[in-house]
Amino acid sequence: MLTMNEERENLTQSSKQLGLTEYWVEREIIENPAYRTTAIPFVWHWKDMQPLLAKASDIVPMELAYRRALLFANPGLAPKAWMTTTLYGGCSWYNPGESAEVHRHPPSASRFVLHGDGGWTTVEGEKCMMSRGDLILTPNGTWHNHGNDGSEPVIWIDMLDLPLAENLNNRWVMEYDYYEAKPGEQAKQKKTQTVTKVDDYSVKLYSIGGIKPTFLEHQRGSSTGSPMFVYRWADTLAALNALREFEPDPCDGVSVEYIDPTSGASVVPTMSFGVHLFEPGFEPDFQRKTASTVYCVIQGRGRTEIEGSAPLDWEENDVFVVPSGTWYRHVNADAGNDAILYAVSDEPALQKLGFLKRYRRLADGSTVAR
Repeated sequence: MLTMNEERENLTQSSKQLGLTEYWVEREIIENPAYRTTAIPFVWHWKDMQPLLAKASDIVPMELAYRRALLFANPGLAPKAWMTTTLYGGCSWYNPGESAEVHRHPPSASRFVLHGDGGWTTVEGEKCMMSRGDLILTPNGTWHNHGNDGSEPVIWIDMLDLPLAENLNNRWVMEYDYYEAKPGEQAKQKKTQTVTKVDDYSVKLYSIGGIKPTFLEHQRGSSTGSPMFVYRWADTLAALNALREFEPDPCDGVSVEYIDPTSGASVVPTMSFGVHLFEPGFEPDFQRKTASTVYCVIQGRGRTEIEGSAPLDWEENDVFVVPSGTWYRHVNADAGNDAILYAVSDEPALQKLGFLKRYRRLADGSTVAR
């Protein structure tokens, strides 16, 4: 007669042969967050990145690289070159006269400009010229290509929801088979798009808040994202300045979000894009979210204080990540100037799934839901 231990061993072996595992054995691994692969708070300093990008611009030709970019690889997620388990990003450099081939992909993408005035992204026939602080969107499924018509390098931050697409087992692929046809002619494959929209198409249609054109089609390509592809920094800064007279958010300061002007929703279903302004002397409360956020410093210097970890010190053009579940707050370290942070978060995806939770820690140490 078998002992209890022998019967348990037989059960374990039989389960394994059928592709099963025992919950009571795996429970600790399943339930304990310590066993999960997670992103860690991390900062990438511009003073370290810029020389490497400059060197790459000299020795890595665009024809070989397709995209000349350094990816932000969170040490907690190695060997994946991801920033978080939902967000992926890099810093791209285009020399004058360079361009990349037209393409599209299931992940939604964006670029936020750090340097240069001659850069552009053509999206579904609209050539979006860019300057520092401008946000250019390429929602999932939109044909787009990049280039630089200026006389100096153009540098931008790329952000995509690529890890989310992979984690959902979306076997996404880059498509390069782009075709155009003239009336009466057979479609021909091209490496660049023909510009079919008037200059500043997005701005002319959608940049007046609260007013939506009703005589034009808003669907652009196969995208489910915003039909407005370019958001100008001048408009963002004007909005932030106009909001100074109001009481700032106790955690996020004076903050704005880029939205789909036809619906008021986030610009793509999976990511939110916004900007936070912290005036000198503002003391924010600590907060924690189930969402992860990537920040880029547009202006100023400061630090992000993190409970249980060393603070992340930052200055202009630095990029840093605050993973989900982290207690943190941003502190402006300049007594005479604003600190302004560009932010990309996976909040919309979590909200749709019912996973989004936000908390604030009050001065007395108590915690309240936000």
